[in-house]
Amino acid sequence: MGSSSTSPGLSTWEAELLEHLTKHLETEGDLLVSYQHLVETAHAPYASYLIDLIVEDETRHHRLFTEFVNALRAPVEPVDGTQVPTVTSATDARELLEATERFLKAERVDARNLKHLARIKELRSMRGHSVWPLLVELMERDTKKHQTILRFIRTQLRRQLR
Repeated sequence: MGSSSTSPGLSTWEAELLEHLTKHLETEGDLLVSYQHLVETAHAPYASYLIDLIVEDETRHHRLFTEFVNALRAPVEPVDGTQVPTVTSATDARELLEATERFLKAERVDARNLKHLARIKELRSMRGHSVWPLLVELMERDTKKHQTILRFIRTQLRRQLR
């Protein structure tokens, strides 16, 4: 990844952001390697399993930061790879909105089901002996994240259709 000085044409804040993101990518790359090493060397299968979940998230974060960098550079130089897109008009806004609403409804149902699962006495009694309660909690958080994403899409589409 080069420094911001290799991207003339960026505003001051874009250059500063690019520098920050580039440094973060370098640091995060080292962290990913360390996490992966721990997954492979931990002598506790539950720890390896859970740390591998972190590796999946950190890998996605690394990809997103790379796509941020690509988006910053794209207006001023050719870039390889995907970049974070800007919000534009959808050619199929009504259909996309309908699908988004269906998915949002499904995520709400999923959230209720997970909440119910988390309250089951037998599952709660597994805390400290199993990773299952933790995984249910993490899925609840993912479901909230999915709802946030879908609400963003819905808001953009509703604005477009006004």
